[in-house]
Amino acid sequence: MPNALEPLLDWLERLEGSQMADWQMLPDIGLYMDQVQTYIDRQLGLYLKDEQDRLLTAAMINNYIKDNLIPRAEGKKYHPVHLALLMITAALKPVLSMQDLNKLLDGCRESEDASRLYQYFLNVHSHCLKTSAADVRDILSHLQAQDLDEQGQRTALRKLALELSVEARMRVLVVEKLLDALDQLAAGEKAEPAAEGKKKK
Repeated sequence: MPNALEPLLDWLERLEGSQMADWQMLPDIGLYMDQVQTYIDRQLGLYLKDEQDRLLTAAMINNYIKDNLIPRAEGKKYHPVHLALLMITAALKPVLSMQDLNKLLDGCRESEDASRLYQYFLNVHSHCLKTSAADVRDILSHLQAQDLDEQGQRTALRKLALELSVEARMRVLVVEKLLDALDQLAAGEKAEPAAEGKKKK
């Protein structure tokens, strides 16, 4: 097979080694907006399409604050809580709507809660990176061994892209239902104290 798959195989190998900073390694000195953007781009470089790409703009971050997705900056400076929530948001915004991200991050805007969620996110992210990259690399290596012509390569890659797209869509559908259930549970918890208050009267 020609070398059309070599760049993909090389990228998948680099992907497996990608790793984001643990909570303890997040800058705690307070970063300004442009520093935050640069830091997140470096941490999530695997999601950048090219060198000119930027995962989060200043306008996006300001909108996340207005929508209560992340806490307000402290004196125009962003701390580990902001960085952790922004990295989760930057990684997942192509998959989830802002409304669904809000459900996911609800109750995790304080340092301790954000730390636990971020660490879990890192563990899941790392596991999925390794397993997904390894699975796709195995498939591509198998295709490479078949020495397909150009038309055969296009057909094989199109089928693999379709298969992974359908799988990703089904998983997003399940996630949306899980977040709806989470939202209903949260609404029920808020309704219970109100009902108890009325009974006391």
